[in-house]
Amino acid sequence: MGNEKNPAEKLKSIVQELLPEVVGLREELHRQPELSWKEYQTTEKIKSFLSRHGIGNLNQPLSTGGWIDFVTNPENSFLMLRADIDALPIQDRKEVAYRSQKEGICHACGHDVHTSIMAGVAAAIQRMEEKPKYNLRIVFQPAEEPIPSGAPEMIKQGVLEDVKYVLGLHVDPGLPAGTIGLASGWVNMQSIRLDIKFTGKGGHSARPFQAADLIWLASRIIQDGYQKVYRSVNFLQSPVILTFTEIQAGQGYNIIPNQLELTGTLRVAVPAVRDQLLGWFKEYLSVMERENRCTINFDYSVGAPAIFNDPELMQQLIQNTKKIFGDEVPIDTEYRTPGGDDFSYYVQELPGAMIRFGVGQGEDTPGLHDGRFDVPSSVLSLALQFFAQQVYLIE
Repeated sequence: MGNEKNPAEKLKSIVQELLPEVVGLREELHRQPELSWKEYQTTEKIKSFLSRHGIGNLNQPLSTGGWIDFVTNPENSFLMLRADIDALPIQDRKEVAYRSQKEGICHACGHDVHTSIMAGVAAAIQRMEEKPKYNLRIVFQPAEEPIPSGAPEMIKQGVLEDVKYVLGLHVDPGLPAGTIGLASGWVNMQSIRLDIKFTGKGGHSARPFQAADLIWLASRIIQDGYQKVYRSVNFLQSPVILTFTEIQAGQGYNIIPNQLELTGTLRVAVPAVRDQLLGWFKEYLSVMERENRCTINFDYSVGAPAIFNDPELMQQLIQNTKKIFGDEVPIDTEYRTPGGDDFSYYVQELPGAMIRFGVGQGEDTPGLHDGRFDVPSSVLSLALQFFAQQVYLIE
C-alpha cells in the first residue's frame, strides 16, 4: 500500500506515457491541415484518437468539430477546456518530416498543437481511476480564424450549458519557450477591420486644382487617424492600435485617380474606446467628404471581443501551477498580446482564462501566421501536464 502513487503522480506518469502518441497526432494533423469550416479529416482524426482510448461519444452538432463530456456527477457543473482545430491559407515553409502536404495550407497558428494537447488530456482522464471534482467538457472548435467564427456557433449549440469555468490555450512565440503566461484581466485585443472607399473627380497630374486629389486626402486621413488614436486615448488604461495596411489607387504616373480604397485595422481592449473611435471616424470622414468634393464610404467589420481572464480563477491557476511544477517552470503574469481570438465569446458568458505557452527562442523566432512557425515537442509535454493536473486541482 505504501508504494501506491497519489493521483498527481499517477497522472504525471500517464501523461508521460501518452506524450509520444500526442506528438504523433500533432504531426499527423500538421501534415494534413484543413481550412475553417472544412475540418472534416481533422474531426475524423480526433475521433479516431479518442476511440483508441475508449472515448467514443463526440457530440457533433456542427459538420466539423464537437465536444466530449466526462460526467462524474450529474449534479455537478462542468469545467470546459477548448481547443481550436482550423488551419490557415499559408504555404508551409518548414523543412521538417511533418511538413504540410497540402499546397498553400498549413497550421501556422498552432491549432494542431492545441487540438493534440486537449485530445491527450481526454485520454489521460479516461485512464484515471480517480475522478475530478467537476464534470469535464473538452471542446474541439472549428473555424477560429474567420469572421464570423466558430465560437458563437458552438454557443448556439449549447456548449456552455452547465459550465462553471472555461480554459483555453495558445502557443505564443512572444514568450520564451517553457514559460507559461498567466496574466489577469485584458490579455488580448479586439480587431476591427476598417474599409474606406473614396470616389471623386480624377484628372491630369498637372491640374490637381481641377480634381479631388484622393491620394492627398487619404494621406491626410491616415495622419489624422494616427494622431487621434495616440493623442486621445490613455494607452496605459485602454490599449489601442491603429494600423493602415493597404492603399489601392492609380492607373498611371500622370493621372490623378478617381477612386481609392484604404484598408486598416483598429485594435482595442475596451469596448467603450472602440465605440468612441469608430464614432469619431464616422464624423470626421463626413466632414472630409464635404470639404473635398468627393464621396467617402466607411465600413468596418468587428472581430471577436478582447479576452478578459477572470482574476480569481487566475489566482487559482497560478497557485496550482506552482504546486504542479514547483520552481522549474517560469510563470509570466504580465504578458499580453494585441492579437485576437474568438475564445473571448466564451468568457463573455462565464469566468474563464486563456493560457499562453511560450515557444520563443530569440528574436528570430518565426511569428504566428508565418509559414516557418513551429512548436517544439517539449511545449506539448508542458501543456499536457498543465491541463491534466489543473482538471483535478481547480476548486
